[in-house]
Amino acid sequence: MAKSPKIPEFLVALLVEDHPGVTMKIAGMFARRGINLISFPGASSEKKGFSRIIMKAEGDSQVFEQIYKQMNKLIEVVKVKILQAEYATMRELALIKVSIRDEKDRQAVMSLNDIFRNRVIDITTKTMTLEIVGSSDKIDSFVGLLSERVNVRELARSGTIALYRGDDSIFLD
Repeated sequence: MAKSPKIPEFLVALLVEDHPGVTMKIAGMFARRGINLISFPGASSEKKGFSRIIMKAEGDSQVFEQIYKQMNKLIEVVKVKILQAEYATMRELALIKVSIRDEKDRQAVMSLNDIFRNRVIDITTKTMTLEIVGSSDKIDSFVGLLSERVNVRELARSGTIALYRGDDSIFLD
């Protein structure tokens, strides 16, 4: 079976006013245009009263341009910046709970966990909860290999967060 072509993705960093309804306005703009948001993490920034949001969405350059222009029109959006992967540091966090039936399962999980340099953050006689930090691809690979060996009971992912490398930044002047 032939793989379908991968839809291009883009990252947009936003600095927004931190008050109720801002994320709803931004997400609504994507929804009205039928654009799939892959991740949308946001939290307080280094400046009180402002939040930083990193949006990862699917679309071609036309979609990307449209979103960029629309984001700049929203009053609550203070700054918009495109994050180009080659110039940014990007990470994602995942918590993964797996079922453990026996010592063989536990050893398989621990071995794989060591290879990927993850952390065990909770352990019982029947489950293990793992923490992995890295690129989306790294997390996808780990989950895929893990699923071949044990039952993945729960998976929670943060979505991509990113900052530009070096002196380039998105901040208030």
